[in-house]
Amino acid sequence: MTTYFIRRLLLVPVTFIAITLMIYAILRIVPGGPIEQAEAKLRTAQMTEGGSSGGDSGEEDLQLSGDDMKVLEEYYSLDQPIPIGYLQWLGVLPRKRSHRVPRVPAEEHATEHSRLLAAKAGGDDALRATEEETGYYVDEHDDLVQLAFRPLHRLNEARNAAEEQLGDLLEPKDLVEYRGRVYRPLTESEEKENKRFIEEAESLKVGGYAKRGHLLEHLAERDMTIGRSGFAMLVGPDERAKEPALYERAEALAAARVLANRKLSVIEEERGFQIEKDGRIYGIETGFHGILQLDFGTSYTYNKPVLSLIGSKMEVSIQFGLIGYFLTWLICVPLGVMKAIKHRTGFDTASSVLVFIGYSIPGFVLCLLLLSTVAVHVDWLPLGGYKPDNIEEMGAWEALLGRIRHMLIPVAGYMIGGFATMTILMKNSLLDNLGADYVRTAFAKGLSEKRVIFVHALRNSLIPVTAGIGHALGLLFAGSFLIEKTCNIDGMGLLGFEAIQLRDYPITLGLMVFLILIRLFGNILSDVIWALIDPRIRFGK
Repeated sequence: MTTYFIRRLLLVPVTFIAITLMIYAILRIVPGGPIEQAEAKLRTAQMTEGGSSGGDSGEEDLQLSGDDMKVLEEYYSLDQPIPIGYLQWLGVLPRKRSHRVPRVPAEEHATEHSRLLAAKAGGDDALRATEEETGYYVDEHDDLVQLAFRPLHRLNEARNAAEEQLGDLLEPKDLVEYRGRVYRPLTESEEKENKRFIEEAESLKVGGYAKRGHLLEHLAERDMTIGRSGFAMLVGPDERAKEPALYERAEALAAARVLANRKLSVIEEERGFQIEKDGRIYGIETGFHGILQLDFGTSYTYNKPVLSLIGSKMEVSIQFGLIGYFLTWLICVPLGVMKAIKHRTGFDTASSVLVFIGYSIPGFVLCLLLLSTVAVHVDWLPLGGYKPDNIEEMGAWEALLGRIRHMLIPVAGYMIGGFATMTILMKNSLLDNLGADYVRTAFAKGLSEKRVIFVHALRNSLIPVTAGIGHALGLLFAGSFLIEKTCNIDGMGLLGFEAIQLRDYPITLGLMVFLILIRLFGNILSDVIWALIDPRIRFGK
């Protein structure tokens, strides 16, 4: 039997990799995945702040700005093939990660700050000498900045200035620039002439990030791209001849932006630092950052590490699930035994009617009924939550009673789901064993009815019931999002439900990892419990 369990344990990582790889690949391929959702949020934020500049519009209107896309690509390893990206997400292969370089606190370097401000008024020579001596300089806002980062800031200022000027130049004429070339909106005749081609482009556009490269290649076949108001056509020589200075200026600004980006890329590769357009500096490091290192990423919604979020919510779900499961056992096992002993009596019939009425009511519906019909009419039964708001101010006994009052309705919802199943399973299992040969032999030897039922038959009858203990772990850890939503309990189920609603994929993937592992080890636990209860069971033989 040891060999059997060793084989089962060895299959856990294989099964885990197969499931997670499939889900990771689906998120990378299908439209509406995490990248498209993040893009939509960032684009909405950009529009709220006043829109993007025309200098980058050809690319930004297609998806995101280069900086934003780079962040997403780093997190999801989108610049890698799916197998490599998956291994990086798993933490088997190294990948790049960025961390914010904090600003220099002026209050902690007041002496250097005051010296630089004084030298700034004294002339360039004095300012340069003071900068080299202190290792800092003051920017246009008189903020203190490390001198080593001056090249980054200057290149960033040059890039931003080129983009701003490019936008001011092209936007009034509804022109866009993409990869150093200027495009204009399609005319009606061009749209009719390229109707079939544009329909194919629209179908690729619906595919989102997964089809981004194919869309650009498709449009490039006819010197087209996509801009603010739809598809755009490359400006031809005749049109350029009407305003040559404008197009030459636009191409020069685009070239300046490209040059600044290239120099920034060189600094990133050689020095390990990058700068965002708003001046924030990030340090770049390469290492193992993935699931195996317990690095589940950061939630988009809560802006907190996913692992800490899951840990804080798991406590709540385990609390309700565990209590509900134990109470189900304490009620259903004795009730099933009584129904088996009093089979086909009035008690058996009446209890069966009640059990199946309860089985027909979903747990969250029962909670909703109790909240709307009972809790609203009594003061001691709360309408939601899992603990009193002022529990920190209560004594131990009062806090315990407060938690019990908050648990009554949710626990009832957890119990009713498995109530009928466990009761009927216990009854039928005991009836089967009462008709077995070893029970008749025990009666023939003169053993009392209680001893035969509760010592011999009950133990074997519990085997089918205990088989579900391992599978119930998933509910204990994951919770029921419908019950938690109804009772306003901030647990794992509600966290997963909101993550799916808000497309918070770091949380979704993190919960997926936990639930897969819980189910896999839960199946093994069920086999172990079977073997412990019934010595006749020997796996692997």
